[in-house]
Amino acid sequence: MKEEKINYKKLKLKCGLEIHQQLDTKNKLFCHCSTGMQEREPIKIVTRKQHPVASELGKVDTAAQYEYFRNRTFLYQVFKNESCLVELDEEPPHPLNQEALRIALEVALLLNCEIPNEIQIMRKTVIDGSNTGGFQRTAIVGLNGFVKCNGKKIEITHVALEEDAAAIVKEENGNVTYRLNRLGVPLVEIGTGLLEGFNPEDIQEIAYTIGMICRSTGKVKHGIGTIRQDVNVSIKNGRRVEIKGVQELGLLSKIVELEVQRQLELPRVEEETRTALEDGTTKFMRPLPGAERMYPETDIVPVPVSKELIKEIEDKLPEPWTKKLGRFKSKLKLSDQLAKEILRSEYLELFERIVENRKVNASVAANTFTALLKDLKKREKVEIEKLNEKHFVDLFEQLAKGKIVKEAIPEILKHLAKKSELPVTEVIKDLNLSVMKKSELVKIVRKVAKENPEMTRDKILGIVMSNVRGRIEAEEVMKAVRKIKK
Repeated sequence: MKEEKINYKKLKLKCGLEIHQQLDTKNKLFCHCSTGMQEREPIKIVTRKQHPVASELGKVDTAAQYEYFRNRTFLYQVFKNESCLVELDEEPPHPLNQEALRIALEVALLLNCEIPNEIQIMRKTVIDGSNTGGFQRTAIVGLNGFVKCNGKKIEITHVALEEDAAAIVKEENGNVTYRLNRLGVPLVEIGTGLLEGFNPEDIQEIAYTIGMICRSTGKVKHGIGTIRQDVNVSIKNGRRVEIKGVQELGLLSKIVELEVQRQLELPRVEEETRTALEDGTTKFMRPLPGAERMYPETDIVPVPVSKELIKEIEDKLPEPWTKKLGRFKSKLKLSDQLAKEILRSEYLELFERIVENRKVNASVAANTFTALLKDLKKREKVEIEKLNEKHFVDLFEQLAKGKIVKEAIPEILKHLAKKSELPVTEVIKDLNLSVMKKSELVKIVRKVAKENPEMTRDKILGIVMSNVRGRIEAEEVMKAVRKIKK
């Protein structure tokens, strides 16, 4: 079924989002281990089995029972500075990381949440092996919030501070290997209310807006795996299906579209949890969990939240990126797409410094940090990692002074990636990329036209462009060629 034929309102598409964003703290949530996740060689392997237990309601969670009957064995890779006895569930958790709590409260306030006066740590039963103790620790830090997206008010049901799960390495013959250096890394889980009357693109845009709010703090991790989206999907007369682990935001709308199509083709939709795959499809993971999996954490006392602390955080709240997006479009004249791309970019702070202090065309700078760098790395295999902040600052300084034109930027960056020790001014000189005078351009155009009297303007343009590329703006070349009498 083609997307344009699907009437999502008629189908009564209902969705719910859970956004999981890792926080950029020095230490883990309940111990002093590093959150760097850089160590590659484990110092030992620990083997475990897991089994379900009854919650305080006296019932065993359905999803936990399912995992138990799979009868898998879990192997945990232990790392010297990034895991300890807390992650191995052989030592009680340390007190709640206050740095993580402050960031989580900041996120909750940016999402207009009510803050409880006490933080109660809970345990959430999970026995798929991703948590050595058979549960994940989680705590509500915000309730009843909202965010505005495209003029609509989106309900935020809760913001929770949680420990991230261990990262899976491989699974074979009933043995599952996990890395313990991700287990315990602080993250916030943000849940939306029921999203009705939206199409898949709207759902993706809402997820993007929430992600921007998190990044507004400047205290969250970046890169693949640091932010993950779960989405619940149901249609008319159907049941709720939870899809977990969407790592690429741009894939979210496709996943919702394909899930709607899958449900439309089924005689009966079963409530279940599915895993997102890289192509936008999903596969069965386990039955949906229920309320039976929650119970209090008895190893950590409740954490009070004073009015003074909330006031202190409120007074220092940063500019929400939703406002920054609007400012980029209105003041810097960036297109909606380009403004969103630079907001997602790891070069955002550098971009802001460059356009703030220099008379640089913001669109040129934003394109350089988004499209151009990606293109250089993917198509021309340029090692852009060797480019540092000073390279970019000096490059745009030369552009602002009129010493180079924007067409010279790709060649300069390619050369700097090979010889990063050279100053930008020397690279410009070595590559002969100083700005060409218009009078010199006119001479070249006339010479090419005179030597090729039968040639069309388009072909003359191609020859001239190859001779002057990177030394004068393309618009000037086209103007000069148009003036040729034919």
